[in-house]
This record gives sequence, C-alpha cells and structure tokens, in this order.
Amino acid sequence: MPRKQLDQFTELNDFELDVRSIQMLPLAFCSRHNVVVLGKVDIASPEPIHLGVLEQNTATRQLTQGLSMRWARPVLPVQLTSFEIQRALDVAYGVNTVGDLMEGHPLPTDLNEANHESPPSHLVDCTMLHAIQKRASDIHIECYSNDVDVRVRIDGVLYQLQTHISPDNINGVVNRLKIMAGLDIAEQRVPQDGRIRASVIDRQRTSRVDFRINTLPGPYGEDVVLRVLDVAMGLLPIDQLGMTEEMGRDFQQLLDNPEGAVLVTGPTGCGKTTTLYSCLEILKDGSRKILTAEDPIEYSLPKINQKQVSPVMSMADLSRAFLRQDPDIILIGEIRDHDTAITAAKAASTGHLVLGTLHTSDALGAIPRLRSLNLDDDQISDSLLAVLAQRLARRICTSCIEPTELTPEQRKRLGPLATNLRPSVGKGCSQCNDTGYRGRVGFFELMVIDHELQGEIAAGKHAPGLREILARKEHKSLIDDAVLKINHGQTSVDELLRVIPYRQLQAEIRSRTT
Repeated sequence: MPRKQLDQFTELNDFELDVRSIQMLPLAFCSRHNVVVLGKVDIASPEPIHLGVLEQNTATRQLTQGLSMRWARPVLPVQLTSFEIQRALDVAYGVNTVGDLMEGHPLPTDLNEANHESPPSHLVDCTMLHAIQKRASDIHIECYSNDVDVRVRIDGVLYQLQTHISPDNINGVVNRLKIMAGLDIAEQRVPQDGRIRASVIDRQRTSRVDFRINTLPGPYGEDVVLRVLDVAMGLLPIDQLGMTEEMGRDFQQLLDNPEGAVLVTGPTGCGKTTTLYSCLEILKDGSRKILTAEDPIEYSLPKINQKQVSPVMSMADLSRAFLRQDPDIILIGEIRDHDTAITAAKAASTGHLVLGTLHTSDALGAIPRLRSLNLDDDQISDSLLAVLAQRLARRICTSCIEPTELTPEQRKRLGPLATNLRPSVGKGCSQCNDTGYRGRVGFFELMVIDHELQGEIAAGKHAPGLREILARKEHKSLIDDAVLKINHGQTSVDELLRVIPYRQLQAEIRSRTT
C-alpha cells in the first residue's frame, strides 16, 4: 500500500527539495495557502521558480502573480496533493514544525536606491531600511485618488518619506508586504494583521528588527501601517525611563509588593508597554512565575510565560486561566472590560502582583475608569496599589539647544504655569534633521494609594474630592513633571502643549488660581 501511494506522487519526484529554497516563503504562509517552493532556486538567475500548489484556480493565479512581482521572475504553478506539500515542508521545517524558522528577511544597508522602475520588492526593502535608519517607530502607506503617501513616525510625529511607491505599483507593494507577513494576498476586503522579521546587515554585524503589519481596505486601495520593533535596542531599565530619582525609587518599591495592582495609564503610543516590560526585567529573578496576556506580544522576553490574545482566548479568558497556573505575577496588556477588570482585582487581592494598563488622561482618572467597568469601590480600594500615568514628548536636540522666551500665546495658554519657567528650543541642525528634536522624554505622575486615599475610594468619593486630597499632599502631577523637564532643558513648551490634553491643562491652571 505505501508503495502504491508513492507511485502517485510523480510531480514531486521531478523536483529537488532544497531547504534554503523552500524557506524562501515562511512556513505560516505555505501552510495557509498550501504551497511550497520546488527545486533549487538560484537567486541570481532569471529562470522561473516552480511553486507546488494544491489547486489551480483564481486564488492560485493571484498568488503566483504576487510572488512573481516579489521575486521579479516568472512563477510556474505545479499541482500537488496535500500529502506532497506537507512532505516537502517537512524537509525544510521538520515534521509538525510550528512557526517560521527563517532568521529574517535580509536588509543590507548598502541597498541601491530605488527608482520609478524598481520592482515592488526593492521599493519595500528601501522603505523599511530608511525607516530603521531614521529611527522611525511606524511606517504609514496611505492610498488616495491618484496618489500614494508614505510617512514615517519619528519621536511621535509623522514626516513625509520620499519614495517611488505610486498608484501604478502600490498593489505590488502591498502584495509583497502581505507575502512577507504570511497574509492572504487574495483577500482585499477585510483588515489583516501579521508580522515580518527582518535582519539588517551592516558589514559584519547583523541586527534583528521585527515589523508588526496591519492592512486596511479603502476606496482607493489598501492602506498599510507597519510598527517597527527594533529588538536590538533592548529594554530600558526603570532608572532610564525618565522618572525623577524619588519617583523611580518609590515605583521600584511598589514592585516589591507580594500582592496588589500597579496600573500604567496613558494614550496609545505613550510608552506603557515599554514601562511594563522594564518592570518584568526587574521581576524575573527566577524565583517567581510570571504570566502575561498581550494583544499583541511586541517583544519576546526569555523566561516569561507570554500569551497572545486570540479569537479563541480573549484577555478575560487568559486572565481567568492564569489564576489556575499558580502565578506570582500577572501582566494584563489592557484592562478594557468588566470580566478582565474583576479577574485582575480578584488576583490582586489574593496574593498576586498584577500589572496592567488603562486608557486614562492622568493617574486619578483610573478610579472613575475602573468604576465604569463596574468594579465596586471596595474592590478598587482593596486591590489598587498605585497608578503611573505617562506621556511621551520630543527631547530637545542637545547639539543645537538654546535658551528662548515664552511667546505671548504660550503665556496666555499657560497662565500661572508660566511663572518661573525657563524654556529652551532646538534651533535645528544636521544631528536632528533640522527639527530641533532628537529622541523622546517621558512625563510621569505616580499616584500611590495610601491609607487615606484607600478609605476615601471605598467611601465612594469622586474625582474632584480625591484631587483635593492629592493637592494637600503636594502630589506631583504630569504637568509638574513636564515643567521640571522644561526647566532642565530636556523638552520644550510646545511639547507640553502638544501632549498634555487641553482639559487637563485647564484643570491644573484652575487649581493654581483658587
């Protein structure tokens, strides 16, 4: 019987199964589309590449066309059975292998500049490399009527990137990115998420950079956003996040607690994940079990049990499952619904240290936010240890910094906050690409739930009353920390006005005039 089966696989036996050639496509992509590269591929040759496929249909034709654009050479489909495809994949990836074993898509730093005749593969490589070299955190590819914009986010602000990506080649560019991420190039009606691993090759040194990709259909094509995750940068220690020495010391002492919840709050992109990962680096001493529920997992941390939220396991499902895994520390990527919040509160009150994030404008905003998730006041007061609020502002370039004066408009907007302010600006230089800024600095506010606050929260006191208590304790707000960093020449008044919400700024001004 086995001999008869093998005799049927004449197509596969006609081709050499070469490991490096098969691994030209990620395993996840091959498994999703039931395809495999056949024969030994010479990268420098223009000869056609043979692709084993399960069916010959419209989706297969679109896929081979996309791969042909990616590799800039013909791709010829060869029909195989599912057994043959799996057998070929096992040669390259091992039996029952899960995940992509490739070291990463190579991005040599000596790439030739792209032009309007460059294939999509070269356009994508140049765009990704330029973003890395400019220290960008995100790449935005946006389709408009008769135009395509490519912008990169540097230090929190978007800048135009000059490329040769146009309406004529955008479909090829998007297909190229989808193939690299193992996405479905035939699906253009719904958003898709994926991940690309790249290896930046600079002479003898190679560094890994991951890209998290999201596609979004629109009237003129698919928009793409790539988040740049530079693994080589490593994680920042807590004392390098930008907190004052006193705040950093207090925050680290909070992490020594055996139970309770420490929440980090702020808008998307303010560095909450970086702060939480810095906490985990301190806590992973080998004596405690650490579980994380993340959506998505941005960086893989050794010796920490990281779990990805999925349609099968939600944040709430993972949080509940964690309690049966005998954890010491639980990290919840985002507390956004009642089930997750109640599980986090229960864990924090029963012998676990819980770290998590919330979307609030300041530290005190965490209390009404938890109440809006239907936690009662006793649950909040019993479980909450502290709330750290943060924002990210651009740091003034140290090569071109100079003192300046407040403008009349700035004085008007700051009111009493302008008193004793010593502002600086960056005049612009080659080091900062004439922006006046290079890098970022954090504004932080740490609200520790002491005995008095715990009692007032349990009694149901609302935010205005709690704010009065904090003022009496000379609590340092986000704006206090921003003013301190302006006076130290770390950031500018414009950055304070850019990142601090108008309502919060007005509340601070009113508190200082009453």
